[in-house]
Amino acid sequence: MTKNAKRTSDASRPYDQELPESDVPDLFGDDRSAAPFAVARSAAASLAAPGLAEDQVHAAVATAPAAPSQAEDPPPTAQGSPCPTPGDDADTPTQLLDPASQPMFVNPLPRPERIDARRPGTYVIQIRQTDQWLGLVDEHGNPLLTTVWGYGQPGHATTYPGPTFVAYEGQAIKVNWQNDLPVEGHLLPVDTTIHYADSVKKPLEEGWVPTVTHLHGGHSPSGSDGLPEQWFTQHDSSRGPDFEDRIYTYPNDQEAATLWYHDHTMGLTRLNAYAGLAGFYLLRDDNSQTLVRTGVLPGEQNEVELAIQDRAFTADGQLYYPAYKDDILPGTTDRVGDVVPQQFYDANGEDAPSAVPEFFGDHIVVNGMAWPNLDVAAGDYEFHLLNGSDSRFYVLKLSDPDVKVQLVGVDGGLLPEAITIMDGDGAQEDGEFLVLAPADRLDLVFEFGGAKVDPTVQLLNVGPAYEPFKGLAGPDGSLAGGAIAATADDPVGNVMQFTIDHTLPATDASVTGGTVLNTGLRSLVQDADEDGIADLASNVRKLGLFEGVDEFGRIQPLLGTAEDGPVHSDTMTPDGTFGPLLYDAPVTEKPLLGSTEQWEIFNFTEDAHPIHLHQTQFQVLEKRSIDFEDENEDGVPDDTNGDGRITYGQGMVADFAQNDIWIGDAIPVAPEETGRQDTVSISPGTMLSLVAQFDLPGDYVWHCHILSHEDHEMMRQYQVLATPSS
Repeated sequence: MTKNAKRTSDASRPYDQELPESDVPDLFGDDRSAAPFAVARSAAASLAAPGLAEDQVHAAVATAPAAPSQAEDPPPTAQGSPCPTPGDDADTPTQLLDPASQPMFVNPLPRPERIDARRPGTYVIQIRQTDQWLGLVDEHGNPLLTTVWGYGQPGHATTYPGPTFVAYEGQAIKVNWQNDLPVEGHLLPVDTTIHYADSVKKPLEEGWVPTVTHLHGGHSPSGSDGLPEQWFTQHDSSRGPDFEDRIYTYPNDQEAATLWYHDHTMGLTRLNAYAGLAGFYLLRDDNSQTLVRTGVLPGEQNEVELAIQDRAFTADGQLYYPAYKDDILPGTTDRVGDVVPQQFYDANGEDAPSAVPEFFGDHIVVNGMAWPNLDVAAGDYEFHLLNGSDSRFYVLKLSDPDVKVQLVGVDGGLLPEAITIMDGDGAQEDGEFLVLAPADRLDLVFEFGGAKVDPTVQLLNVGPAYEPFKGLAGPDGSLAGGAIAATADDPVGNVMQFTIDHTLPATDASVTGGTVLNTGLRSLVQDADEDGIADLASNVRKLGLFEGVDEFGRIQPLLGTAEDGPVHSDTMTPDGTFGPLLYDAPVTEKPLLGSTEQWEIFNFTEDAHPIHLHQTQFQVLEKRSIDFEDENEDGVPDDTNGDGRITYGQGMVADFAQNDIWIGDAIPVAPEETGRQDTVSISPGTMLSLVAQFDLPGDYVWHCHILSHEDHEMMRQYQVLATPSS
C-alpha cells in the first residue's frame, strides 16, 4: 500500500475566487476608524479585558504570588521568531516566558461582552488585531501586552475571546463576518507544505490572511457553515473555492445549548484559533428559561462562560507556537527537530517551519487571562466550560470535595436529568472528575454554599501534562498509556480559582441529581432487540482513525473507511473499503437527506481523538474495546489471515487466524458523553457507535478536533444527498 499519495491539483477547480480591485467593496465604512485596533499602552486600565480596572491591574501585578515552581533552570530558548511572516529570519534565539514567574489566582476573570441576538437581525462582527493584557508580567512585575487576533462589533473593543452571542431558538439571525486584519501576514509561522488556504493573487507571503468562521455545534446551512475552503482574505478581496457568502444565516432551530464560534480555515485553523479567533454562542429556548424562572437553574447573573485554553509565550509576552527546527516544545526539553524528521528539512530547507504532531502550552488561560480568579457568592453558579485548546485534554477536579457539582448540559444542550458529578461530601471519590476534550462543552452547576466549603477553591487539571491523552486507566481519573499527569505543583495542573465572597448576593438553585431538565430530548439510540444497531438507523457505516506518515515522514493521523473488505490502493484512491484517506480524496460518506445513520468509528491509533461532525447533534449508542495487530506499524491493521481483506469478528478472545479485527466488551459511556453531542472522544483500542440525523442538504465535514491533526488532513468531506448517489 502506498501510504500517502501526494495530492495533485485539480485544474478545473480554481483555488480562490479573485475579485478585481475595482469591485472590492468597502465593507467597513465609517466603522473602520471607530473600531479600536489596539489597546492603548499608556493606560493601565486598558491592559486588561473589559471589566478590569486600573487599580486591579496594578494590585494584581504587585501582589501576585509566584506560580508553582518547576525546575530551577532558566527558561529554554527557541530558534526563530514566534511571530514571523513567511520569509522572516528563523535564526534569532527566542527566550520563552517562564510560567513559574507569572501571577496565579490574582487577576480577575474577564467576562466577555454579550451581544443580545434574541431577535432577528444582522450582526456585524469584525476580525481585527489588537494588543491585550493576558495577565502576564515581566521580571520587574510590569504588565506585558500580547498581540492577538479577536472579534468585535464596529465601534466596540476587539477582544480575545470574542463577544458572546445570546440567541433564542426559532429566532434566525444573520452575521456579517468581516476580515479586517492588517495586511501584514500571519502572527505565527505558517507551514506551506501542508494543504492550506493560500490565494494565488492575494498570497499570504504578501500579507493577505484567509479566515472563515464556523459556528461549532450549530445546525447551519452548508453555505453558512464556515467550511475550511469558504475562506476569504482582508476586505473580501479573495475567496476560497467553496465560498458562497460572508453573511451567514443561523436558523437557531435547535434546543438551548452552549455553542461556540471559531476560525476554520484550511490548514490554518490551529494558528488562527491560537491567535485568538474564538467566542461563545449561547442559545436559549423556552424550556431553559423556564428552568431559570422557576429557580431550578441559576439565572443570568450567576451564569459564567469559561473558555479554557493553553498557550506559550516569549519573554516579552508574545504568542509562541513552535515551528522551526530548533524551537523548544513547551514544558519539555524536546525541540521541533526531534519530532519532525530530517527528511522534511532536506526537502524544504533547514529554516522551513513545520507543523508539529500536537501542541501543548505551558500557561493555562481562561477567557484570555492566565490563571484567573473569580469572586463568587456562597451560592450556586452555572458555568459553561469550553476546551478551546489545540491538543490538550483536561481531566478536571476541584481542590475542595465539599463543593457539589451537577452536570446539566453537554455539547448539544440540556440533559434529560441532572447528573451529580461531585457529591460534596468532603471526600474525593472515584468518578468525581470530568474529561474535557478539545472542543467539548459542559454546563455545570457548582454549589459554593456548603458550610464546609473552603474560602478558595481551585479548578485543577490532572490530565496529561505535555503529551497526548490516551484514555483513562481507572475510575479515579488516572491516565492510561503511561501518560504523566499534571499536578497542582505544575502550572498546567491549575486552571483557575474561585474565591468565596460572603458579601455577594447568593442564588440557591434547586437542581440536584435526577432533577428533570429536558423532557423533549428524543432518543436516537434505542435498541429494542439489543443487536447493537439503533432502531432508527437506516444505514450503518464503519469508519476508522488511522496514523501513518506524510511524504516527509512526519506523523499524520487520518480518517478513512473501515468496512469489511480490501484496503485502498493509497490515501487519494478509495478503490477498496478499508484504509486512511486524505481530505481531497473522493467523498465516501453520502447520507441521504432526512436519514438517520449509525457511524461505528474505530480508533486504530495510539492516542485519543475528539471527533466532530458538522451540521448534526448525535447521540452515543455504545463503546466497545477492539483488538488488532499492526506488526509493520504502517497504521493500518494487518490482514492476519492472509485472505486479502480486512474482516471483523466479535468476542472476548481474539482469533486472528479467523478475523483481523475483534470487537470486544462494552465500555461504559461517561456522563459527559450522554445527551446530544457534536464532538466525542474515542480512545485507543476503542470502537464508538454514534447515531446522527442528517436533515440539511449539501457539503459538510467531519474531523478530529485536535487542531494540529485537523490541519494536517485528519478531516474528510461528507455530502448529504437528496437522492441516492450513483
